[in-house]
Amino acid sequence: MNKKLCFVLVAFCVAGVLFVASCSAGQPVPTAIAITATPDMKTYLELIESAQAAYEISDFEEAMKLAQQAAVLIPDRPTAWNLLEEISIARAGDTYLNKLPRDRYRIDPLHFLANQVNGTQYFIIDVREPDEYAAGHIDSAINIPLHELLDNLAQLPESKTMPILLYCHTQKRATHALVVLRELGYTNVFNLEGGWEAYEEWVKNNPMPTPGPTPIPTEEPPSC
Repeated sequence: MNKKLCFVLVAFCVAGVLFVASCSAGQPVPTAIAITATPDMKTYLELIESAQAAYEISDFEEAMKLAQQAAVLIPDRPTAWNLLEEISIARAGDTYLNKLPRDRYRIDPLHFLANQVNGTQYFIIDVREPDEYAAGHIDSAINIPLHELLDNLAQLPESKTMPILLYCHTQKRATHALVVLRELGYTNVFNLEGGWEAYEEWVKNNPMPTPGPTPIPTEEPPSC
């Protein structure tokens, strides 16, 4: 490389350095930003801590109130909202379990059929898949597969006190549907004990009930 070219390159580099220096002249040197808790943030954290403490001892009402206050104080932080959602679910579950009767809203085929004979009008929902429904179902039952239940609320009775009977093959899927509908405010929802399998077996081996008093079911220990 000749001397003239070296000189040009050096001059170019020096000019670049001088240009950068001139652009930054008078600009303050960046310093670390000290993060301090504002009064609102301090209160927010205290509310979150108190809400969590109330939640841990199952005081859901107090926990909900404190988490709501935190969410209103600093609405753009997710901690309070996430805690509020968790508390809401726990409170709903606690309410449901505390109101759960011994029979857990189950009705066996005999008493379901006897109630029908005696005038009870059930809105019957088969929560199995369409192919299961097509292979056989209870008369007047409509088919709403379990995973589509919340997409078909418009098909449900307008009255939330109307008797609703849910069933699937063995009652497992119907149990999930029952919990959902009860939480949505339907107060007269029942699960057909044993599902379609038990219903078919009972109808095959027993005469249909006739109008009149329904036999009192025998007491049995709770089962899953």
